[in-house]
Amino acid sequence: MRALAEKLKSRLVRRGRSKRKGALHPLRTLRKNLTAGGIPMVPHFRTRRPQRPEVVVLCDVSDSVRNASRMMLLFMYTLQELFTRVRSFVFVSEIGEVTQLFKDTAPEEAIDLATAGKVISVASNSNYGHALAKFSRGYLGTISRRSTVLVIGDGRNNYNPAHLWALEDLKRKAKRVVWICTEPKTSWGFGDSEMNNYARGCHQVVTVQTLADLEKVASQLVPT
Repeated sequence: MRALAEKLKSRLVRRGRSKRKGALHPLRTLRKNLTAGGIPMVPHFRTRRPQRPEVVVLCDVSDSVRNASRMMLLFMYTLQELFTRVRSFVFVSEIGEVTQLFKDTAPEEAIDLATAGKVISVASNSNYGHALAKFSRGYLGTISRRSTVLVIGDGRNNYNPAHLWALEDLKRKAKRVVWICTEPKTSWGFGDSEMNNYARGCHQVVTVQTLADLEKVASQLVPT
C-alpha cells in the first residue's frame, strides 16, 4: 500500500508540472505584441484554473467483508493523504463519517476504531439500502460535478430493500460513481446479493480482491 501511495504521489507531481495552457487570449496577445509591430507574434494564453477533484468514499465494515475492508480502509487513509478534498464514511446499516478520525489518528489505530464499533454500530446485519438512503438524504447536497463517489463492499443486503433510487440520485449529481466490489462477478445476483441491481446505479463497477486490482482502480483516479 505504501508503494501504491508513492506511485500515486509521483503521478500527481507529474500532472501538476505538465498542466496545459488555457485557450488563446486574443486581446492580451495583441496588446503584448503592439510594441514589436507584431513581429514575431508571441501568443498569450488564458490561465487555466486547476481542477480540484473531490473524492467521497463509502466503505462497508461488516463482518462478512472484515478482512477486505481493512485493506480498503487503508486505501481510504491513503486517499486522504493524497487529495485535499476527501470525505470518508463507513457503514453496516447506519453510516458515519470518519474523515477527521483518519486525519487525526495513525493508520492502524484509525482502522481499528472504524471497525470496532467506535463510529457506528457493527453488531447489526449489512443493510446497503438503508445506508445509501441515509447518505443520500443527509449528504446529497455536498455532491457536485467534481465529485467521484467510491462505494466499497460486496453488495449483500440481507434481503432488505435495495433503495436503488439513492444510488441513482448520487449518479445524477456526481461526476462518477464507482462501485468497488469485493466479490467476483460470478457471485452477483445469488442469495442476498444486489450487485446486479446496484451496477445499474453506477458509472462503473470493478472487482477488487488483490492489491494489483486496487492499483488499477487507483490509477484511474490519478491518470498520467
